[in-house]
Amino acid sequence: MDELFDRYKLFHKYKNKSFAYMTNYINSCLNDDSLAVSSEEMRSQLCGESQRTFEEFIHVLLNHAADGKVNAALLYERDGRMQPIRQISVPVRATIAEKAWLYYILQNKKSDLFIEPDLKKRLLKALAADGDLASYPMQPDYVDLRSLSPDNSLQITPEYTANFKRIVTAIRKHRTLIITNNSYSGEVYTDQKVIPYKLEYSAQFDSFALSCCPLADKRPVKMNLDNLSRVEIDGPVENYEEFLQDFEQSLRVAKVDTPVTIEISNRHEAYDRCAYLFSSFDTYCYDKGNEKLIMNIYYYRFQKEEIIRSILFLGHYVKVTSPEDIKTEIISAIKKSYENYL
Repeated sequence: MDELFDRYKLFHKYKNKSFAYMTNYINSCLNDDSLAVSSEEMRSQLCGESQRTFEEFIHVLLNHAADGKVNAALLYERDGRMQPIRQISVPVRATIAEKAWLYYILQNKKSDLFIEPDLKKRLLKALAADGDLASYPMQPDYVDLRSLSPDNSLQITPEYTANFKRIVTAIRKHRTLIITNNSYSGEVYTDQKVIPYKLEYSAQFDSFALSCCPLADKRPVKMNLDNLSRVEIDGPVENYEEFLQDFEQSLRVAKVDTPVTIEISNRHEAYDRCAYLFSSFDTYCYDKGNEKLIMNIYYYRFQKEEIIRSILFLGHYVKVTSPEDIKTEIISAIKKSYENYL
């Protein structure tokens, strides 16, 4: 029974408190050899472990374990004290649950945006051949990937993936982009030169958006990646740090000083729905008690109508507590809907 429990428990033995203690200890010793402790001193630190478990643990750390596959190669013994082996990174050993999670995350097409095809292929091959996974009761729905609306489904095409990676490269290397944007209004902005700021993801709409600064307008703009028909990397951004300061100052000016504060009755997944609806906003949440949750939503002036629509969508499980102008508009919208219904 103990062996069975050890095999299926969530945290592997290399990630328990002993391993965490040793990691911190080794990092502390890197610049101060005087911190080295004896076996007896370490035993007192790792209280709660049996003699057999402790000895096995020490053998692994000292690279003396009978099974060479589990040797950590982290410490060596000198004059009765254990010293850290320098220039050796702490190995990470994934748990069975973590490997199963990774296996199914890689089945999702969104993983193509973040992982190169060759690496993904090698990861899947290694995971499929892993002995631990053969005995793990894996099911695709073990990974909770929700969508707020079945109408919103991001299509990951080769073109979309290529555009996404070009944008990431441009952001990392401080390069400008040449973009053609087919806006929702029907206008086509051809070959715009923009400075990319960051990519944002909305769980509500299952979509990515590029926050950027078109050089012709010199103001913050957000473009949905679904609407981009051309994305090409251009030249370097001159005075990139200055651009960042100016751009972020523009965002601060456009941001409303007072957040919208809502009180959520945590019933019928109301909190989950709030988290998805406001996933593209900066939020701060805390538990008020009595099954009530408070969420502060920070937004830009041009997002006010979107905030109001989302709050109305949540119904009577959410109450706006401030500011007054938003409360007034919410009440007015509800009254108007009621009168139209009558």
